[in-house]
Amino acid sequence: MQNPVSEIGAVVSLLTAAAAPEIQKSAFLKYITPDAGFRHPICNVTPGPGSRERVLGIFQWYRIMSPHIDITVNSAVHNPSNNTLLLDVVQEFHIRLSPFKPAPSRLLVRLTLREENGLQYIAFQEDFYHPDDFISLVIPPLAPVIRAGLSLTSTVSEIYAKIGQLLGFWSTSGVAHETSQHAQRGLYDSDHDKRD
Repeated sequence: MQNPVSEIGAVVSLLTAAAAPEIQKSAFLKYITPDAGFRHPICNVTPGPGSRERVLGIFQWYRIMSPHIDITVNSAVHNPSNNTLLLDVVQEFHIRLSPFKPAPSRLLVRLTLREENGLQYIAFQEDFYHPDDFISLVIPPLAPVIRAGLSLTSTVSEIYAKIGQLLGFWSTSGVAHETSQHAQRGLYDSDHDKRD
């Protein structure tokens, strides 16, 4: 890739949603380093000699499992200091013969790039999912259950925090008055007031 930010959407489509296996393999040979690595919530390929073939196998299985994949790169941010590309991606993945309607699933993809001969190649890919987005890929009807569980653990954490504070752990009682004044004005207003 000469310009990763502008080209990555098309590259992602070729790697994940190619119309034919030959197109997908050609894209792997063109854009992925021979020693590329891959990390995902359910699999991992350590970078090394010939590892690109293992990563390709994972992507081929991905296409076999889902004959139709819709994938959109909403945004891409390049960090030149460590040569990484962060992607905000939404995909619809429908497992072959699944009775469930596919649901959109959002993930963050971190690509480590390597420059060779003035072009950027993908050397490592990491996929990050929220639990409910990940379950949307395989069993979409369970996503609301996972969301409810996440909400419940948030509520339980808040309750435990209050109990811990009553018992004297991590107590904010000494700054309650100052905190309530700051809450009325907003975070940045207090800094502005100090400058006046």
